[in-house]
Amino acid sequence: MGFGDLLWETDLIVRIQEVFSPSRSWLFELFSYLGDTQGVLLLTALTFWISGRRLAYSLVGIVVFSMTIDLVIGTLVGLPRPEDPRIIVWKDEFTSSFPSGHSALATSIWGMLATLNWMPKFITAIAVVGVMLARLYFGIHYLGDVIGGALIGAVLIVAYLRILPTLDQFFTRRSFQFFQFWGGLILAAVLVAVPFAGDSARVWHVMGTVAGFVVGGLIEYCYIRFSPTPISRTGQALKLLIGLGVLIPLLLVPLLLDDQVVLEALVFFVAALWALLFAPIVFGWMRFSATPLTSRCG
Repeated sequence: MGFGDLLWETDLIVRIQEVFSPSRSWLFELFSYLGDTQGVLLLTALTFWISGRRLAYSLVGIVVFSMTIDLVIGTLVGLPRPEDPRIIVWKDEFTSSFPSGHSALATSIWGMLATLNWMPKFITAIAVVGVMLARLYFGIHYLGDVIGGALIGAVLIVAYLRILPTLDQFFTRRSFQFFQFWGGLILAAVLVAVPFAGDSARVWHVMGTVAGFVVGGLIEYCYIRFSPTPISRTGQALKLLIGLGVLIPLLLVPLLLDDQVVLEALVFFVAALWALLFAPIVFGWMRFSATPLTSRCG
């Protein structure tokens, strides 16, 4: 069997599921999170808390870029999901098998931070490979899907970093009213989409996160203006302990809700608010911010 045949056959999926027992599904679930909304929230929070809004919002930009390209390519290709009676399908997916959106997103966000030397490359490699392996284990992607997604993500990093200075310059010149207007439109779009969201947990997670990012981001920018100040390693560790001590349990709550999608969306909304608003308020009180809490937008 040639490599080309290996990309689109199901024997590899069956073999992976045989090697890893069903009791390991929780581990692959966690890896899959690194290329999903949970991973986006985690990295956005970390970049914001440690480096500030410029890098955090740049990360959000490549997320939008990646998800848009994934949607366009998936719509054009329309490849069916793997079908084989030997495969245990752990998740129901109704979009195109190619490309793997999780693999593309994981490569984009973790790879971008590694390219900027913000994230150790070995951690990025573990995250991306873990996501790719998880998507195969769940029986919803071919090897070609996850490799294709990773390659698309790598190309997106190169393209995005080339246009990032232009985007940064454009948004830096915009007034707060500009962001209020577009934020309001995004929130309206989320509300309009609610009746059509269906039973897809991922769609509800995205909607909750987007709403939380818009509300939290606007309020934080107007009233908090968090700007991380240089602190000792002990202070940095304390900041991350507090921030992640709230965020990570929130991201794991959906595991306990058994597909109660509306409640899961609310949890992601709160998690996004914590990442961009409530945690910065706490850090400001602890004097981990260079900007006083009395700042106001003009």
